[in-house]
Amino acid sequence: MPHKQTAPQVSVVVPIYKVEKYLRQCVDSILAQTLADIEIILVDDGSPDACPAIVDEYAAQDPRIIAIHQPNGGYGKAVNTGVARASAPYIGIIESDDWVEPDMYGVLLKEAQRHDADIAKCWFYDFLDTPNKSHTKPFPQQQPPPEGVAFTITACPRLLYYHPSIWTCLYKADFLRQHGIRMQEMAGSGWTDNPFQVQTLCLAQKIVFINKPYYHWRRVNEREADALNDYRIPFERCDFIHAWLKQQGIQDASILANLYARELNYVLIVSHMRRIADKSDCCRRMKALCQRMKPEILKQAPLNRKTRKAYRLCSLSPALFLFTRRLSMK
Repeated sequence: MPHKQTAPQVSVVVPIYKVEKYLRQCVDSILAQTLADIEIILVDDGSPDACPAIVDEYAAQDPRIIAIHQPNGGYGKAVNTGVARASAPYIGIIESDDWVEPDMYGVLLKEAQRHDADIAKCWFYDFLDTPNKSHTKPFPQQQPPPEGVAFTITACPRLLYYHPSIWTCLYKADFLRQHGIRMQEMAGSGWTDNPFQVQTLCLAQKIVFINKPYYHWRRVNEREADALNDYRIPFERCDFIHAWLKQQGIQDASILANLYARELNYVLIVSHMRRIADKSDCCRRMKALCQRMKPEILKQAPLNRKTRKAYRLCSLSPALFLFTRRLSMK
């Protein structure tokens, strides 16, 4: 029976590319939401498999679903297309190989409205889905943000150290439009969630957090390095983020310290890639990233033994660091 159309309270944007195996589980989980007044924007980004047909099938069955087909432009462009089409006061993003709990958007919307928040965020499950190993567990967090109150990023800068997880959020549509926040557009996925996360969290005047996982994040690679195809991507995103922060006059030590810690984790991921096309250029980028870090701020960063070692070695001899890391893979 078709759902009666009312003005949506939440627009859910789903960028889609080569996920025919998982797409139905994703869309079904959105349709199962206890919050009925939603708009579901399925953006087929030129997917060469059965996804376009699946999108049209769902759109024909439920008037809340909007089907968009466009030539392949990458994850960022697909998200931007969906956000531009969204008509609800709050916008969520779901990756099309993931799925959500039935009450996720109802819970997030309630908290967003109660605090008139720019961002309402929850936690997520890490679902490892490989042929040899499978598990589901809440993604670890060491210092959860405050609950029940609205805050700015300086009250919980640790969010910038954790996984970007932009899909665990509801964003006030007017907030995104007022600040002109958009995804970077480039081929593939390209880690465009990193700048988007930093921009939204740093500009938000009110963030609310629910310390419970409602989102299921699927990983099909056990090693993070295996999901990275181009060693340059993390460095380019970090360069963009720091240029943007400087442009905005955002140089808070707690923000930078947590970004430094995350960036050093990215250095570790790059160092474990099975193939690095240009090791000399990679070493240059590693050293430049470390040289940008201010030592007095780095002291505040939540570093562990591996990231401290990465910083020391990359600052002195990134080639030696890369050699020793890759030697450990054998």
